[in-house]
Amino acid sequence: MSVQLDHGRTEGSGDPLRRCRPKWQCRPGVAASGGNTSSRASGRSRGDTGRMRNGQTSTDGEEADDGPIRPVRLAPLKDGLSPEKRALAEDLRSVFLALKVSVRRYAARRHLDASSVTRYLNGERCPPWDFVAGVIADRREEHAPLTVQAERALRELHRAAQKQNRRNGELQELQDKLAEADEEARRITTRQRALEEALVDRESRLANVQSRCRNLEMRMEQQQLAQRAEVELWQGEYKQLDAECTDLQDQVSYLQEALAVTRAELIAVEDECHRLEVQLEAVQELHPDPDQAGIPSLTVMLEEADRTASVPELVRVVGDLELRTRQATAGELVRSASQSRTVEEVAGLLAALRQEGFDAHAHTALSAMVMVRPVEDVGVLARELFQRGFEDYVLTLLRASAEFHRADDMCAFVLALHRNELREHAESLLGAVAAVRPVADLVIITAALADGELDHAIITAMSTAAARRPTSDLVEMSLTLREDQLSRFADALQTAAATQRSASDVVLLMDSLTRHGLGRDADTIFDDTQRRGVEHLIALVSVLSQTQRHDDAWAIACRAAESRPPHEIAALLSNFYGSGRRRYAAELLVLTLRAARTSAEIHALFSTLDRAFPGSKSIVQAAARISTPQDVAALLLCLERHDLPDHAQVVFQDALTDRPIRHLGEFLTTLVRAGSRHVDRAVLCHSAEPAAPLTARILLALASASLHKRLDAVVRSLCQEYSSRRILLLMTDLENAPGAQFSEAPPVVRRILHHVVQVCSLFDQASLACALEKTNKAAYAELLIADAIATHGRHFKDELKKEHLRYERKGISRTLRQPPGPPVTPPPPSPSRSPRDSVPY
Repeated sequence: MSVQLDHGRTEGSGDPLRRCRPKWQCRPGVAASGGNTSSRASGRSRGDTGRMRNGQTSTDGEEADDGPIRPVRLAPLKDGLSPEKRALAEDLRSVFLALKVSVRRYAARRHLDASSVTRYLNGERCPPWDFVAGVIADRREEHAPLTVQAERALRELHRAAQKQNRRNGELQELQDKLAEADEEARRITTRQRALEEALVDRESRLANVQSRCRNLEMRMEQQQLAQRAEVELWQGEYKQLDAECTDLQDQVSYLQEALAVTRAELIAVEDECHRLEVQLEAVQELHPDPDQAGIPSLTVMLEEADRTASVPELVRVVGDLELRTRQATAGELVRSASQSRTVEEVAGLLAALRQEGFDAHAHTALSAMVMVRPVEDVGVLARELFQRGFEDYVLTLLRASAEFHRADDMCAFVLALHRNELREHAESLLGAVAAVRPVADLVIITAALADGELDHAIITAMSTAAARRPTSDLVEMSLTLREDQLSRFADALQTAAATQRSASDVVLLMDSLTRHGLGRDADTIFDDTQRRGVEHLIALVSVLSQTQRHDDAWAIACRAAESRPPHEIAALLSNFYGSGRRRYAAELLVLTLRAARTSAEIHALFSTLDRAFPGSKSIVQAAARISTPQDVAALLLCLERHDLPDHAQVVFQDALTDRPIRHLGEFLTTLVRAGSRHVDRAVLCHSAEPAAPLTARILLALASASLHKRLDAVVRSLCQEYSSRRILLLMTDLENAPGAQFSEAPPVVRRILHHVVQVCSLFDQASLACALEKTNKAAYAELLIADAIATHGRHFKDELKKEHLRYERKGISRTLRQPPGPPVTPPPPSPSRSPRDSVPY
């Protein structure tokens, strides 16, 4: 048999291997014969001589002559035909003559018996409708199709002719019903597949949405619990404050009333005092007393006590003034004494005041001393008070110094404290200065105390400043310290900020330093802040993601994958996945697997992930879906290396299901180069068995990756296991596989046909050939027949002829029936011709 293949796409053809037949132009008369047939079927007398209206056919040895083409001759119509059979034969002959092929040639083309075709055309036998439909289809291929009305009329003629034979009429009616039922079943099957795919998609989306909902519910519940506790705390505090406020309002109302009464009484008493003073002055002027002339006033007495009285005497005077409700006068006396007396006397006075319960006057005097006494005296006083155990008095001195001293006096006071062995108090004072004094004063103090014994105290003060000051002050301090050659203190300040401030403050500080030209300092802070706990890393990645700084977030993930312990990486992965940052989770997992980790660490990581939401397999699947083919292959190889076969299988199945064909081919190529067990021939054969769509994707991917040996092994295994019906379905899935290009399926189909010839029985080969012919895959059928004839010769021809005869008699393909007996074993291929020679690759 001569088989010509067209490897390009032709107009109007959906099959890339369609045969190239001559494109004859139909004569107008022949093209109109379909219309004449319609008119004859509707109104023409069945007793006519049988000649068509255009005169191209006759009942006695018709021939079709078209110029240089060899005329076609048909046997004359049989005598004694019924009108229905004669009308059918005339119209069928008219349609057949338009093909311009002889009866023998057409019979060879369709693998039919030439004598049967002759009987069909001369009316001796009523042809089956498949034969009539085949003639109509061949005429359509010759670009001379019948009209819908003409084809319907021909169908009616065929049914009328079949009714002449009751058995054939009933058989044809059943065949028509079977064809309609089969068409309906195919439509329902297609709809079922579409609904199943839609169901799988909706179930996947539903699972995803439910997972997100559960995550949001968990977060909402946690936030509600935290907020509920805070609300309860604030509610209790609010009730307490409300009750206190009510009490204070009552007291205020009572005191306001009492104050009004007291003011009225005071006015009356003041008037009485004024009246009595006037009377007293008048009496004194009239009768002066010589004994009162030498008595000094109260102010003179206080000044004299300040200069000459001892400490116990001063305390008694203060107590007497307190009893006389002269607190201001008593406080002024204490302040005056503390400013004029020696440090030892002041310390004794403060101790005596503490003993008598006059602490308020002592604290007031200490604040005044800081402003008027020399710094050395204040330092010595602080030591004396500390030795006497008056820690609160020392703290009062420190607070007053931080508030009132100038920068140079503060430096001197710090040094005095250090010399008087109050080093902790010196550090406390520097910390207070770092928290409240202006940046300029802090820099002056740092410069004055640098390169001495107080360097450690200054660094501690920088830590306090980093924790309490706003980021703008930290930037200003960094710039000023760098300019004054105090870089080590600037480093200490930035390190403390990186280890103490929140993630948002750290990012803001880094941005501010970068804008002011301190990019290296920003990098140092970024490096130091990554040494903190995993909670800070989560917050830091969140802030960087919100500010579109994905490179910095990626750097954090890389460093965490290399240095963090498994339980911290698991916490990062769970948080990233649960908060919607699944790309970060996937990339962190891939980096961790690629890092120099032991298998024990990887198993600990996955065990920790399985105990938390959403589980290790979900994160592995997310990583497989967002990565490149090479990265997915690397992920699978890492999982294999660390003995995690279940997770590796998840990655492999996800790649087979969701990846485009060419990406899947790159994925398999990488696995082959690395020697993965998932691309062993036995594993690939096992993976290709469950479902035809997945099988088609595997075959197309192997073909696109040029893995021909593995492709042949899988195809050969499938041909040994599959029936002809399943092979036909596989070929259909290859052509309709999503993500595959138009030119990728035919080479795989040709390999399947080649292996069918090599390993399948003659019965299955003939069944598949007939099935291909009946499913508009004539080119594949011809290719299979040519290869089978070249390999098996006459044995296959006999089996194919039997298949055609059974089909013609029974009207049903043997691909839908079980074989009647054991399969016929094909003879060995001829040594003179290699089976591969008949299949172009």
